Amino acid sequence: MPKQSTGQPVRSAERMLAVLEMFSFDRPALSVAEVSTGLGLATSTVRRLLNVLEAHGFVRYSAQSGKFAPDFQVVRLAAVAVEGNDLLAAAAAVLDGLRERTGEACQLTVLSGGEVVFVDRRESQSVIRIFSPIGFRSPAWDGRASGKALMAWLPANEVEGLLPGAEEWQKGSGPNAAEDPAEFMARLAVVREQGYAVNDEETERDVWAVAAPVRDHSGRVVAAVNVPVLKARVVQDDRAGELTEAVVAAAEEVSRALGSYRGPSGRQSR
Repeated sequence: MPKQSTGQPVRSAERMLAVLEMFSFDRPALSVAEVSTGLGLATSTVRRLLNVLEAHGFVRYSAQSGKFAPDFQVVRLAAVAVEGNDLLAAAAAVLDGLRERTGEACQLTVLSGGEVVFVDRRESQSVIRIFSPIGFRSPAWDGRASGKALMAWLPANEVEGLLPGAEEWQKGSGPNAAEDPAEFMARLAVVREQGYAVNDEETERDVWAVAAPVRDHSGRVVAAVNVPVLKARVVQDDRAGELTEAVVAAAEEVSRALGSYRGPSGRQSR
């Protein structure tokens, strides 16, 4: 039986994936030098990796800017992922209904590597819109309602492993952001007790949002549905209760589509 080679090919594949992960909404195009600095790799190595990715259609090079950017092969794979994803399929009509019921933007998020990732959304018809684009990522502990809904039911030691230490904790930009990890953990306890999460100016001034967990057939939280709005609209129209009820109902509907059935106590029923 021929001996399998696992060293250099695997390392090269890992490096290519690391290169692709460098691209983001904040950095949609990168130079060889920027990738080299970000990954701590030699520029010659980065150039070879980018050349291979370019040859296979995963990145394209702009002579005008001297930078690389993701290309259509990434779009193709994203389309395949969306088409075959049970969660997105289960949530599509529910998000449509939630926007129709509330008139507000609504979003679907998942937890990945300690970050909230926005995987689907519906825009509101309001002149001033609050939403995050599909694919946007943010730290799950920055105070977003979705982040708290996704983290609240994780084991405590797992949550602690995702949080920065007290010395590294960076308080969010909103006036009501958690001061430290201990306060954030206390807020997660409130989320568990009430069954949904609220962001009341924790991430930004004048922003209010509510999120509720989506569970799969085993009862595990796999996503969150949320609605973000201007806080003034919530306060003036006294809509907090209405939006919370709508979001919780939407999350429960997606959960049922994924095979989760929970009784009034919140326990899994079969």
